[in-house]
Amino acid sequence: MMLENFVWQPEILKRLSCRPKDGSSLPKDAIDALSKSRFVMDSYSRSRVLSMSLYDLIVHSGPGPTYSYKGQDYDAIDLYSAILSDATGVSVIPDTFPVASWYHPMMGYDAGYYSYYWSEAYAADLFSEFEQASSVVQYDLGLKYRETILSPCAMLDGNTMLRNFLG
Repeated sequence: MMLENFVWQPEILKRLSCRPKDGSSLPKDAIDALSKSRFVMDSYSRSRVLSMSLYDLIVHSGPGPTYSYKGQDYDAIDLYSAILSDATGVSVIPDTFPVASWYHPMMGYDAGYYSYYWSEAYAADLFSEFEQASSVVQYDLGLKYRETILSPCAMLDGNTMLRNFLG
């Protein structure tokens, strides 16, 4: 997740859009528009993920076949529809059950799905070091990232790696 932050930086977008044939890049206004588009639909996406997590917590906290949400009882299908509609303001398409295509609970991930946001928070903390530099492309900072985060991999606890990089 941390490395995804680089792609949205105008400096990187300019490099990525460079044409080998003549060395030209996208115009500055196009690069700026791409960079600004990063968070389009972000609120909906986050609300959807949190809805799925809440749904999973409710379903796995009771015996079923009905589940209580905001003082009302729902079956599994209507429960998800109610949670999603509350969180996003968008209704589920009639006669569908999006949860049926959500494989995370079947693979043991369950409500840990919300942990994506912890990962994003850590990634933002790491990337903030690059943002504070004069350029996001800094050799010394990249080397520090490689030595403190990438190289140790699972040999060190994640918090230790974060402390080693962030100070």
